[in-house]
Amino acid sequence: MNISKEFKVGLLAVTSITILYFGFNFLKGIDMFQKTDTYYALYHNIDGLTASNPVIINGMNVGRVGDIRILQDKNNLVLVELNINSDISVSKGTVALLMNTDFLGSKAIELILDEQQTALHNDGDTLKSSMDEGIAEILKQNAGPVADNLGTTISRINAILENFQGNSEQINNSLRNIELMSGNLNSNLPVMETKLYTLLDNLNKNSAELSSLLTGLKPVMENVGQLTDSLKNLEFAQTLDKAQIMLGNLNDNMVSIKEGQGTLGKLMTDDSLYVYLSNTARDLDRLLVDVQENPGRYVQVSVFGKKDKSK
Repeated sequence: MNISKEFKVGLLAVTSITILYFGFNFLKGIDMFQKTDTYYALYHNIDGLTASNPVIINGMNVGRVGDIRILQDKNNLVLVELNINSDISVSKGTVALLMNTDFLGSKAIELILDEQQTALHNDGDTLKSSMDEGIAEILKQNAGPVADNLGTTISRINAILENFQGNSEQINNSLRNIELMSGNLNSNLPVMETKLYTLLDNLNKNSAELSSLLTGLKPVMENVGQLTDSLKNLEFAQTLDKAQIMLGNLNDNMVSIKEGQGTLGKLMTDDSLYVYLSNTARDLDRLLVDVQENPGRYVQVSVFGKKDKSK
């Protein structure tokens, strides 16, 4: 069987076109053999989203953006078609978040699933849509405070520069004085250096003499320490001996008194002296009472002659 050249060229062209089509879709991330479900989302602004941008869940690519159409009969809303792998269950309440994937502005749709919902969306349903804040929006929000702070800083710098301009003469005088002081210091450095060397030399000599003196005094101090220790030990021992003797004598005296020995012991143990003194005091009291009542018995005064005492 003879095959014509025209047939061969046509077959090669069809094969090339087929390979090119599948290769192009493969480079775009389209799996021609993967069964997908189609969902939709409406946005006011897609901010550069294009077809074939990825659809992700938790950072994993689960589909791609299909067709994008503008709906002029619905306030120019943008309808985005989402082709998602059919083995992915999309629960009701899922939000299609339009987001940036890098700092260069690459776009993607992230599906935020509502895990609390058990009901699922059907193929062809429209999902809730939301748009993430881009870098430009974040910079726009923070540009105001930054600009205010920058303006305040510039105003303060201008005020400082104005003060410098008004006090430039004083600053120049201060700089000249500093220059004169540094010149005087440089001229006096050799003299001060010589005096410092002399002072350090004298200090070293005095230190050496003091060290030798302390070395000579060390034995004397050791002897004085031994002497004071001996005196302390001697006085302390003598004091303890005397105190022990005194306590012994006191103990003997207390025993003698307790046993009734001696005058003090008898006074403490024998009550005869107490009885005698008590009787004497009672008789003396009676005598004093009798003297007060009958003084004539004891004191007699005669002016004209001697009185008969018999009466």
